[in-house]
Amino acid sequence: MRKFWTRGRVHSNFVATVRPTIPRLLLIFCALCLASGAPVRAERKSAPIIGAAPQQPVEMNLKVRREAKTEITLRIYGKAGEPLKYLVRVPPAHGRLSEPRATEREVAVVIYEPPADLGITTDKFAYAVQSAIGVSAAVEVTLTIVDQPPQLAIQDTIDFSTVRAGASNSRLLEISNHGGLIAHGEVIVDEPWKIEGKTGYQLRAGDVAIFKVIFAPAVGGKFEGVARYTSDREHSTTLRGTAEAAIAANPAQWVLQQMPGDPVRSGAFELANQLDEPRTLQLKTDARLKIPSQVTIPPHGKVTVPVEASSEDAHGLDTEIRLEASDFSTSVPVRVPVLEAVLRTTTPVIAFGRLAAGHKASATFDLENIGGTPGAASWEINPPFHVPESSTKLEPGEKKVFQIEIDGKTPGRYRTWLQFKAGPQAFDLPVQAEVVAYQRPSMSTGSAPDSAPPVETAAPADTTETTAVDFQAAVLPEWMADHVLPKGVEVSHITQTSAVIEWPASLAPGISRFRVEVRQLQNTPDRTLEVSWFPLTDVPIQSRGTAFAALLTDLPPGQPFTVRIVPLQANGEAGERLFALDFFTPPKSSLLAGVTRHSLTSWLIGVLVTLVVWKVVRRWRPRGAS
Repeated sequence: MRKFWTRGRVHSNFVATVRPTIPRLLLIFCALCLASGAPVRAERKSAPIIGAAPQQPVEMNLKVRREAKTEITLRIYGKAGEPLKYLVRVPPAHGRLSEPRATEREVAVVIYEPPADLGITTDKFAYAVQSAIGVSAAVEVTLTIVDQPPQLAIQDTIDFSTVRAGASNSRLLEISNHGGLIAHGEVIVDEPWKIEGKTGYQLRAGDVAIFKVIFAPAVGGKFEGVARYTSDREHSTTLRGTAEAAIAANPAQWVLQQMPGDPVRSGAFELANQLDEPRTLQLKTDARLKIPSQVTIPPHGKVTVPVEASSEDAHGLDTEIRLEASDFSTSVPVRVPVLEAVLRTTTPVIAFGRLAAGHKASATFDLENIGGTPGAASWEINPPFHVPESSTKLEPGEKKVFQIEIDGKTPGRYRTWLQFKAGPQAFDLPVQAEVVAYQRPSMSTGSAPDSAPPVETAAPADTTETTAVDFQAAVLPEWMADHVLPKGVEVSHITQTSAVIEWPASLAPGISRFRVEVRQLQNTPDRTLEVSWFPLTDVPIQSRGTAFAALLTDLPPGQPFTVRIVPLQANGEAGERLFALDFFTPPKSSLLAGVTRHSLTSWLIGVLVTLVVWKVVRRWRPRGAS
């Protein structure tokens, strides 16, 4: 036993002493072999070098595209100086990986194929490298799978050809995804196009979606629009179509007009039927417009449609008129502009009545703006009338009262017009007054012939008997002619027995019936002057455009006349006279005018003596004398 332990200690000591010198001995042995030229045979499998570490492979983070296979290069850090073998230690969890293939002494490649599942966006695998020294530790290659955007194939243009307005036409719209991510979105079109059914799509690579697009124009014209795709904002499809209107409106939009001073905005517009059969249309619109409820248009014919806006609403309005039939409907846009300023007076006439000469008097008139915009107005009048204010500005809906005065120094009957101007608008207001001077004129006795009651006749020229007549009592009833006749009033074509009186229709707006009266003067038995107006019957009154004319016939020649015109209301009631005027008929001519009985006898005797002398001379003239 002791001997065994002794041998063991000796062996251990020997190993401890010899072991450090082994590498040196090997190196010396190799050197000797090389020096002697003896070949050194290598073993089939090289023994690892004691104390050396295997080559270290490179870790990687890579991006790969899903739609294609990706070649991945495997490398080591540094240089090995010998052929290396790469080993896949952990395959990818989702994709496919080929076996490493050496391309160089120290380099190999693998092919990675991504999974089809678009929900998987990452993957990884592990590999190691084997050299003469040994096999390295495994390292990971992390893969990020990048998806390509959808590759939509979209039609550039779709032509819907020509359809009749109110009808429809359809075309198919096709889109496809040629690769990449799922195309998820919606097709959007605007009027007059629409899509039948669902508008959404979800296309994987290689999928195709087909949509039915309908072209349904309500009115005629040429249309162009686009189909847009929410998954691809940069691309669109152009849509084109033409509509032939069965019923065409002229113009395409109806705009109402306003005449100066007219509170009604109106217009007359045209509808044309392009069909071979008549069309009856129902018309519907906003309650503030007045239109016919129905129109019938003949084949290839036209009708005029009047449109009128309510004067109670001065605001502007944009609306439309619907044209409807059993198999057709369309609309026409209508624009009603804001009602411009409309100035008017509610005072029918400014009547001062009868005034004493030398006294001043005043009256009032009003002015209002019933339009929708501010308006300015000015006015003027001739003496003896005058106005303290001659202009004003009125806001919409505003009304003001103004004063007018008369300085009645000169007696007479005055009738004139207060003339207004408000931009393009112009109108007149009648003004009348009677200024009376109190005096007592002398009037001759006598009376007018009973056979011609309408005729005003003068009294006999005998001035020996005169009677003072109370002027105020006899003359104050409206018997005098107008001192100033209204503009446009005249008497013409005066003959011995007839005359024509003309006056403008604007003197009595809306009146078409009138009465003609002639003044009659006569003395009463108590020697007072009596004045009356005698109506003339069967006087033809003609309408001559913007004026009226009355033809007076069977008048006595050589007589003065004072005639007045009185308007008659629809119920026959007489209104205030329009005007009164004076004229004279010329006297009747005669060959015997101014011939007395004595002169006529002398003329006859002279003629008889002349005849007797001529007979005697003819009898005693010698024969053969020429």
